[in-house]
Amino acid sequence: MSDASHDVWESIGQKVATLRSALTRCSSVNINTTSLKTQAKELVQFYFRQARPTLLPLGFTEESLGAIDIEMQEILRLSNGNNRKSYYTDHLKRIELERTAIDSQREVLLSRKAVAASVGPVAMSTVERAILTTLQQVVPTAALSYEQGCRDLGDGQRISFRGVASEFRECLREVLDHLAPDKEVMAQQGFKLEEGQKKPSMKQKARFILRARGQPATAVRAPEDAVSTVEDRCAGLARSVYERSSISSHVTTSKGEVIQIKMYVDTVLAELLEIHRER
Repeated sequence: MSDASHDVWESIGQKVATLRSALTRCSSVNINTTSLKTQAKELVQFYFRQARPTLLPLGFTEESLGAIDIEMQEILRLSNGNNRKSYYTDHLKRIELERTAIDSQREVLLSRKAVAASVGPVAMSTVERAILTTLQQVVPTAALSYEQGCRDLGDGQRISFRGVASEFRECLREVLDHLAPDKEVMAQQGFKLEEGQKKPSMKQKARFILRARGQPATAVRAPEDAVSTVEDRCAGLARSVYERSSISSHVTTSKGEVIQIKMYVDTVLAELLEIHRER
């Protein structure tokens, strides 16, 4: 990210602090002055027109920015009338909390992009490249996990593969969460949570997506089974760390297991993202 983009995002914190300070100096119960309302509007305009656009290329999704978007819109709504100062301060406090959370995630995404840029492009098959390209458009953070997993599998010096399996599993989970939000899955007639679960499983989400597309039960079963296999193999890989006494055996076997996990993940992603359909 350029220094200019960095400065634009950093300016949001300064502008929020400046507005809060100005509100503190105001002794009125309601904010009626044109100058304060204009300052509030300028904060919202700066966020939506300049600061927010710098986040999307990093991998932030519309959903991940939803909370701060709503708070900013509330500030704009307040500035269009004569409203209580306390309403402004409450929303600004929540904006500051959301901004702090975004800052943390932003640093993670920046570091991942920096690493990817430093090592150059990763060798990929046609299907892998199609999956990555589609993920970058649909769920950018999942694309980062997928690309990182591919890079790690190609790293001949790597000695641990637990994290690689987690990257592929997290990629699949994010895609399923994006295409099948919990509320929509649970709203289906006759839906029941799996035993011991508090939210829909990855398998149930895959079923929801494919059935919503009108796929017959026989076509849905294969991706469902693949999702279950990913879950089982990832759990098994985590347990195996404590069961193997030979490090060399662990490294060799773990890499093979992650390659198998990736094969199942690729199968499910290609189906969910409709990679093989004519575009």
